Amino acid sequence: MKRDLLIIGMLALSAPCLAITPTATPPAPRSDAPQKWANPQTAKVTRDDSSGLRKGTIEGVSVGGGTFHVYGQRLTFDTKHVKVYGRDGKPTSIYALRKGATIRFTLDATDPIHRLVAVIYLD
Repeated sequence: MKRDLLIIGMLALSAPCLAITPTATPPAPRSDAPQKWANPQTAKVTRDDSSGLRKGTIEGVSVGGGTFHVYGQRLTFDTKHVKVYGRDGKPTSIYALRKGATIRFTLDATDPIHRLVAVIYLD
């Protein structure tokens, strides 16, 4: 009889413990794990952060030559394909670029030497 009471008491005590036992969740995928790409060109463009937004002050500009200097670096742009946006966020002309103007810009990810500007925002 004592043994039966002991077993019933142990079951009564263990039941709530089973209710709060944490279950194992699957681990989250590792963000630092290398991703596999079907196309090597896609992998190269995806890894490249050259199209990220940069900021600087124009030290010199040549609209006819399609170049400007920021932090001593000469960058180029295609006058027919570059997109220029003014302070109001509306498209504007490439002729709005002036020496001393603060700009934000992105580089064209397809340019192998990372010197071709794709988009310019005037601040």
